[in-house]
Amino acid sequence: MKWPEFKIIFVLLLALTLCAIPASAGSAERTLPSSVNTDSEFQVKINVANYGEAGQVIEKLPAGFTFVSSTLPEGAVSVNGNKVSFLLINEKSFSYALKAPASAGTYKFEGILRDINKNELSIVPTTSFINVKAPSSSGESSGGSSGGSSGSSGAGGSPEPQSNVEAKELSQEFVTNGTHVTFEFPKNATCIKYVEFDARKTLGKVTTIVEMLKGQSKLVSSLPEGTIYKNVNIWVGTGGIANSDNIENSVVGFRVEKAWFEKNGADSAFLALWHYDKVWSKLETQKVSEDDTYMYFEAKTPGFGHFVIVESTDKKSSGSIDVKPITPVDSKSKLSSDSEKDPEESKSFLPGFESVAAIGVFGAVYCVLRRKF
Repeated sequence: MKWPEFKIIFVLLLALTLCAIPASAGSAERTLPSSVNTDSEFQVKINVANYGEAGQVIEKLPAGFTFVSSTLPEGAVSVNGNKVSFLLINEKSFSYALKAPASAGTYKFEGILRDINKNELSIVPTTSFINVKAPSSSGESSGGSSGGSSGSSGAGGSPEPQSNVEAKELSQEFVTNGTHVTFEFPKNATCIKYVEFDARKTLGKVTTIVEMLKGQSKLVSSLPEGTIYKNVNIWVGTGGIANSDNIENSVVGFRVEKAWFEKNGADSAFLALWHYDKVWSKLETQKVSEDDTYMYFEAKTPGFGHFVIVESTDKKSSGSIDVKPITPVDSKSKLSSDSEKDPEESKSFLPGFESVAAIGVFGAVYCVLRRKF
């Protein structure tokens, strides 16, 4: 084989190798206010990681919300009905502004991150809810006339000795019959990210307290076997209002440091959240996402109170209760309730991406041929 021909083949192989895209484990997390006033503008922030050199975030906006602007360049944003697509080139985070609808209520956000390999991953939390409220005459949002509750149904309190509390964070929401309620903990003071449930009754303004403990709770006599990550208390309201008569479909979202898994030789496949109600019960727990620092999990719980995050030494998962796993957002078909893929999204992922790769290959060959001739 002549040397010029060899150079051409070598360059072709090199260019194709450079175009090969490594697999990634992308992640995206959405942060938005727990409540806003009707007709007001507010910001939504998206943190993204490990999606490759380029990616795409697609948000499904609730009915009545209007896209206003984004911190990304105008050409990187496209709006198609209630879906807004954001093209990412090495961004780690961005935010966008929305205008809330004129109608009060609780609204759900959903979205996906599509990485450079066209893998689709749910944005966590897999469903985010925002409460749109009509402003009161005093200028503050209030639900005082909604339902039969007056005042607050729980300013919150903890029976745990505070000397055993390492960190604490509070969240307040107005709980109305028939709504999905999310208590978020954006300060990241503890390992708990959010608490969710469906309200069966109007309870008024409820405070949820999350306590990350220094060790075993002083209110339990033992712990499950295994490697303990954190002991946690979650108190929803007071007077036992967080019972099956008042709420249902309760979920706890939490995170665990990757460094902890490495240090302890732990396996995320055997990590679970346990709940204490006279005895410890293992909740079926699933991993929903991860980033460079944390793995994120969700567990469905029959109640609140004392919890512990454990990597079980019993790989057979004995002693677990029959709790159905949370079904994650099926990101390959979801962003529409009828399970049909948006044809606009199916046509192209990153417009012109394949063309750019092809141009790069032929461009490399052209450079060699130009030198030859």
